[in-house]
Amino acid sequence: MDSSSKSNQWQDWALVGLRCVFLVVAGMVLYTTRNVDGSVYAASDLTTALIVGVLATIILAVIILFPAAHATLPFVTMIGDWLMAVAFIYASRGNPLLIVAFGGFIMVVGVVRLGALWGAVDAVGVLIAIAIGLGAVFGFENLGRTIQLNGLPLLLVAAFGLLAYIWAFVLQRQINAQADQMADVHSSKGAQLDDLRERTRAIYEMGAILSSTLDYQKILDAAMNAGALGLRDLDRRGKERLSCAVLLFRAKDTSLHVATGRGLARTDEERITAGEAGIIGETLKKCIPVFGTSGKKDPELQYFVAFQSCRSVLCIPLRAGFDNFGVLLFGSDRADAFTDEHTELLTSVGTQATVALQNAVLYENLLSERNRIVEVEEEARKKLARDLHDGPTQNVAAIAMRMSIIQRTLERTPEQVPAELKKVEEIARKTTKEIRHMLFTLRPLVLENQGLGPALEQLAEKMKETHGQPVAVRVSKEAERVLDSQQQGPIFYIVEEAVGNARKHAQAKLITVTVNRQEDVVVVQIVDNGVGFDTSAVEANYDSRGSLGMVNLKERTELLGGSLRIESKLGRGTTVTVIVPAKESPTQGSRDRQMRNLASTGSTTKLAAAAVERIRAGGVPSSNSHD
Repeated sequence: MDSSSKSNQWQDWALVGLRCVFLVVAGMVLYTTRNVDGSVYAASDLTTALIVGVLATIILAVIILFPAAHATLPFVTMIGDWLMAVAFIYASRGNPLLIVAFGGFIMVVGVVRLGALWGAVDAVGVLIAIAIGLGAVFGFENLGRTIQLNGLPLLLVAAFGLLAYIWAFVLQRQINAQADQMADVHSSKGAQLDDLRERTRAIYEMGAILSSTLDYQKILDAAMNAGALGLRDLDRRGKERLSCAVLLFRAKDTSLHVATGRGLARTDEERITAGEAGIIGETLKKCIPVFGTSGKKDPELQYFVAFQSCRSVLCIPLRAGFDNFGVLLFGSDRADAFTDEHTELLTSVGTQATVALQNAVLYENLLSERNRIVEVEEEARKKLARDLHDGPTQNVAAIAMRMSIIQRTLERTPEQVPAELKKVEEIARKTTKEIRHMLFTLRPLVLENQGLGPALEQLAEKMKETHGQPVAVRVSKEAERVLDSQQQGPIFYIVEEAVGNARKHAQAKLITVTVNRQEDVVVVQIVDNGVGFDTSAVEANYDSRGSLGMVNLKERTELLGGSLRIESKLGRGTTVTVIVPAKESPTQGSRDRQMRNLASTGSTTKLAAAAVERIRAGGVPSSNSHD
């Protein structure tokens, strides 16, 4: 049962109570007072009036008890009032004072309960009932004169009825206004609850996305959706236009680029801004949310079509630790559209989105690194297949061919067989050396056991023994001391790759390998006195060539955080120079390698650089990053 039904029910029972009070008071008045001529009112008339009033009240109470019959309440109430008015006016023998008292009370109570419309009908009916009662007392043939003689009491009763009508009318309007207001409040509360649920669901979805996904675009979309819902108010929904955008710094050009947005024009999506002036510049300098009034007057936002019509702008920094990675921009065409509550919500969204974006960048970098490692392994297998095909496979085929020749020679000229067997032996020995050399380059145990110097010396020996290529090696003790085992391995393979390339293509009489320390770096040089080549011509068509030797040299150098320089001219030999940072500590060296692995993937935003820096700073992902 709603509040309106409860209120009506209390009014109905109040009407029953007032009727009971009226019957008691009217009965006592008629029983204890005398008529104007001194006679007592007839007991039979009083009994009849009380019986009519009691029956009308009982019927009204019964109908109130049964909700299905409530539609008949106005009719039952009016009929009861009319019958009571006739009965008590007749019982009072037309006493003017009692006409005013009884008629006025019945009329006022009926009008107040029934309201303006039905109350007016009830009031007219009561006046007619009073006239009928007077006609029954003084005769209907004298009704006109009787009404004329009792004009003043009837006018007083009508005045009571008019005042009650006005009161009921005003009261009904107030009740209707309050009911409408309550309905509006209920509807507004329901809409606010639905909106709160929608916002809560959006925030929950954003939290779930930020904690579960590593997709860069999904994180940005979740931040935009949460921000748009957070700015939406019930009284403003559909009445204003919101524009929002995420602007991120690029790692190389230190400019802000539009990563994603809502309500942006196509030209806005390609817009680049410096982030040094206006609301964006102030936000990045102060590292706090900043409000703006006009996008059209802002020195940087004026170039964005979506923000030119904005009369309220809010800029939130995307910040983690001590670094700004970009901003969240929200604009509205309504003045003073953003509150402190909006600012707190959007700041929280921006902070969570920044951390999630850093994690996503780390994950993308790890995936890129994994793919790069797979490519390196695939290239290593291809190189091994080429070396096997060019060396041992050809030699084994030559041995098979020589054995066939020996078989025929044994039948024709047996005296030449020992010479042919000697040739087979030489081929077999050569094949064995080549296989051992390949095994050495795949996993040089001497590098693991004795270090870079002995490994390079053994490489020189095997190049001389296997291919007849002279290689001179000079490794300083100081350089070897400042290189840890994780650095020595890549350096060995860089030297092996460069020496192998020189042996195959340079036609060099001597290849010289030197490893020296110069201040805080180690310089590795591979110099040959071969035919040389045009470096620009080789690099120009390198992508179309099958070999990836130069690419391997560059990638392995980048893994060490070093630099590679190749100098060559036709007829003047080639010099390959690799500069590697000297180690600082085992822990720092390990972190630097992780950092270089991530940096080599070529991520495009400052978030990627910050993710790399987080590894350098602490070794584990966190919300802080330092340059």
